[in-house]
Formats: sequence, structure tokens, C-alpha cells
Amino acid sequence: MPWALALTAMAVVLAVRAYRRGDRLGATSWTGWALLPPALLLTGTLRLVGRVSGAVLDWSASLVFTPTTWVGLALAGTTAVLVGGSRALRRRRQPDAAPAARAGQVGDELADVEEILRRHGIS
Repeated sequence: MPWALALTAMAVVLAVRAYRRGDRLGATSWTGWALLPPALLLTGTLRLVGRVSGAVLDWSASLVFTPTTWVGLALAGTTAVLVGGSRALRRRRQPDAAPAARAGQVGDELADVEEILRRHGIS
């Protein structure tokens, strides 16, 4: 609740300053931002954001201070390198047959078109 009030008060002050400067659009925008914290508070979303940010902070603290987490990150990195490397090597080793097939189809189609043009006396 105190955070919502503080953010609302700050946005109201900025809206008043913008209005006094003659910036009507800025004042309107800051008024909208001033209404956001009470809306989040009344819908319970502010509490949700607090819980989510607390969970992220707890996770990041365990990430820094737990050796098992570092082992897990090392395994994840190794997995990414192995899978990505094997895919890259597989792409290099397999020849791309599609361009040759496309070139043959285009050649056949052009031969047909040339034959039709020759029949009609167009060269």
C-alpha cells in the first residue's frame, strides 16, 4: 500500500508539473500512470508482482551461493554446446540436394518452352 501511494503521488506531481508547463499530453500521460498503482493494488496484481519478484530474488540468491546450481548450469551449457555443435556438423556433412533438383526442373521447363516457341516459329 505505501508503495502504491508513493508511486501515485510521484506521478501526480509530474502530471501537475507537465500541466503547468503547458504540456497537456504529458499531463494526461502522467495522470494515467498515477492511476495505475491503485488499480494494481485494488485488483491484487501488486501483491502478485511482489510475490513474483521475491521468488526471482530468492532464485537468483540460490543461483549465486549454491554449488549444485553452478553444476546444473555447467551441464546445461555443455548440453547446448553438444546439441548445437552436432547439428552444425550434420548440416556441413549433408550435401544440399535441393538446388540440383531445382536446376533440373527449371532446365526441363525451359526446354518445353523453347520447343513450344519453335513450333510457332518464334526463336
